[in-house]
Amino acid sequence: MFQKIISTGLLTLLLVMVTPQVKAQMGSVNSIATAMTSKMDYLNLTESQTNKALYFNKVAAESLDALDEKVGDNSNILNNKAISSELLGIMVQRDKSLRTILTPEQINKFEANRIKELAGYRTLVMISLLDLTDEQIPQAYTINLKAAEGMQNVLDKRNKSKKKTNDQEARRIVTDGFKSVDKDFEAILSPSQVKIYKENEQLLIDAVKNNKKV
Repeated sequence: MFQKIISTGLLTLLLVMVTPQVKAQMGSVNSIATAMTSKMDYLNLTESQTNKALYFNKVAAESLDALDEKVGDNSNILNNKAISSELLGIMVQRDKSLRTILTPEQINKFEANRIKELAGYRTLVMISLLDLTDEQIPQAYTINLKAAEGMQNVLDKRNKSKKKTNDQEARRIVTDGFKSVDKDFEAILSPSQVKIYKENEQLLIDAVKNNKKV
């Protein structure tokens, strides 16, 4: 059940996030990397940037595929947490690499699109941690997007009022934002998944906090 869950889960997650014409091309590491790159069309990348982005995305896709091989059929919770942490590290490194090739204007657009990205990251961690089914993955993404958008609304209001948000307040906003959707997750998860979800709430919050300084 657990074998290839990360690659399969990423594939399903990308199907939620990419355009219809890309969906038919999904499958291998190369096609996943292509889909990840296509998802960056809003940045209007140059040909050179596109080639570099494709390379970074392929490195990430290959690392995730290798991580799948490491996971095998092991469904031990402690192992899953370690895998989730490594998975997050792969995606964080991918983002760092992408930033090195973007112009200041593109970086601003990239950051403005972070809400969808953050919802995707949290969902990706949940895929490996909770062994989400293909049906649950888009549901989890929708819930995470709802939470992330709520968090962004709070931050936008603070910015408009020119209130400074320190690290402690940022942590509270993120924590409250994702705790607000606990009942939504309880509605789509099995009892065993809910148990793991509650036991690892901090890990799932950190999946966002470690990827973005709010």
